[in-house]
Amino acid sequence: MRFISFIVLTITTLVATTISADAQQPKLGTNLAAVNDYSPQLPFIDIFKSSREWFTQCQVGSDPGCSSNNSWDTGESALLDLDTAGWVRSLPDRSGAPVFTSAATYWDLPAQFPGGTYIVLYSGEGVIDYGLGARFEATRSRQNRDVISVDPARGGILLRITNTDPNNTGNYIRNIRVLAEADEALGSSTTFAQSFLDRLRPYQALRFMDWMQTNNSIVSSWGARATPTDARYSSARGVPVEIMTELANLTDKAPWFTLPHQIDNGSVRLFAENIKISLKSTLPVYVEYSNEVWNDLFSQGAWVQAQGEAAWPGGTASGFTKRINFYGRRAAEICDIWRDVFSDSPGRVNCITASQAANSWTASEALTCPLWDQGPCVTHGISALAIAPYIGDYIGTDPHLSQVAQWTTRGDKGLEPLFSELQFGSQLSQGPPGGALAQSFGWITENRLVAQQHGVALIAYEGGQHLVGVGNASNNGAITTLFTAANRDSQMESLYNDYLNGWNARGGGLLMHFTDIGAYSVFGSWGALEEIGQQSSPKYNALWRYGLGTEPPASDRRGSTQVRLTIHRVGAGIVTSSPAGIRCGSTCSMTPTRGARVILTAKPARNTRFKGWSRGCRHSRLRCSIVMSAAKVVRAGFVRR
Repeated sequence: MRFISFIVLTITTLVATTISADAQQPKLGTNLAAVNDYSPQLPFIDIFKSSREWFTQCQVGSDPGCSSNNSWDTGESALLDLDTAGWVRSLPDRSGAPVFTSAATYWDLPAQFPGGTYIVLYSGEGVIDYGLGARFEATRSRQNRDVISVDPARGGILLRITNTDPNNTGNYIRNIRVLAEADEALGSSTTFAQSFLDRLRPYQALRFMDWMQTNNSIVSSWGARATPTDARYSSARGVPVEIMTELANLTDKAPWFTLPHQIDNGSVRLFAENIKISLKSTLPVYVEYSNEVWNDLFSQGAWVQAQGEAAWPGGTASGFTKRINFYGRRAAEICDIWRDVFSDSPGRVNCITASQAANSWTASEALTCPLWDQGPCVTHGISALAIAPYIGDYIGTDPHLSQVAQWTTRGDKGLEPLFSELQFGSQLSQGPPGGALAQSFGWITENRLVAQQHGVALIAYEGGQHLVGVGNASNNGAITTLFTAANRDSQMESLYNDYLNGWNARGGGLLMHFTDIGAYSVFGSWGALEEIGQQSSPKYNALWRYGLGTEPPASDRRGSTQVRLTIHRVGAGIVTSSPAGIRCGSTCSMTPTRGARVILTAKPARNTRFKGWSRGCRHSRLRCSIVMSAAKVVRAGFVRR
């Protein structure tokens, strides 16, 4: 058995080496937030692509059965007459069955949506009207080109088709595009907004999990996929693969595809062949089967487990064990297909096996898949083990609710104890030893050993902070406010610097941050940026520094003139600063101007001595000089004589 294991290790190591040699592997990537009408990401110049799916409306006083209770949405969208692209071909008359007489779509505009004049272009005959924050400019409009004025302060954009194909010739309203007036000249030649492309600069890879609507996916075949001619890319089918590939080619960033859990082998091959033809030959590609099949939050977990139980009925293995084995088997089968399609350049294909960071057994089991007679799965070309080593997911859970809620009553609203727990631990009675950062580093080290045993790279399919209320904590507004404030605080930049450098030091390869742009709310503060107009944030600055190896340009540091310096004191002593601002008990902080020099002085108490500085300073002299190029954390240690 030891000899066989050596052969497996050698083969997989050679595969990993080939991949590294054939295509330069990226260091940092990002997950892209889902495309929907309320997202502040705004990736497309045609904002119709992110509109809400059609819903049905009626007019009170004119349509039988219509009332104030159902006029906004009669709930009859399943009765809409749509063509294959999703355009409305016809509408019912005012007969009362069905109730609706118009089809509407809507944008719940994010707070920072750029208002102003927008142009609505379309083909066909009929009538479109507008409401809420959108006002029709009749004097500036003409046939098939409506001009609307958008004021986000008045609400979202309502676009409603009240009449289509009036002459019954088949010339119904279709191909609707909604463009900012300044973008009209770009016509149909440009897909992506420049501001969206600019925000992707720190990253070398793009994970399309949410763009593909991978979780709970309804797509099971190549024929059922989204296509570029679809009315919108915000449907349950997700963004077309052609559009994702276009983005990868345009930005020169490696794509990471997460294939739907029900996809068949023929469709896998068609997907791979499409990428082989359309993706730049200089770009590597990452291929993952579904997303987090170990996680019962998503329907793919139960589906994969059912396949495993059907494949290996009876026996002593649990249903969950069969789930992980079938996942490993399916990942291996998909990898075989992709590597066959890319047989002339197999080093471009990075086949991923993903697992739960906190449970390395799921990694070992998926890589070996002992229930499959064609295993080990890793020998089928798997090149990387991917985990999600988040920071601080336990802090927002019910066991810590009362303590974290108590933090929020402090003068600093809880920021000091929260960052102390994240960096060093000991603030929560039931928290992990060393705190959130140490916990994440422990997962990384443990999974790195598993990856090494099987000769594959360790990468991260997701990562970053994980401050979100779960269970009862999700209903605590003060905790949500604390977590939001922490993501905006300069101490988060320091935490990210330590996290990213720690990941790299422990042998981690590509890390895909979660996520690029997203509004902060009770559901989490995931975005590196909160909206498309933002050019700087603590998290984004740290990601830029890690991904590009340079400081973000001054023009990209909006709202970032001050940074936080935090001191953690251990033992009996005092820390003071020049300029004044710090005189420490156990923890204290100040916010000097970025680029300023701060001198810290350690003063031992009676019968103690100064042991030394750590983190931001690393020596045992009493004085520490720091240039505040970014947020920093310094630890001062005192011990008894």
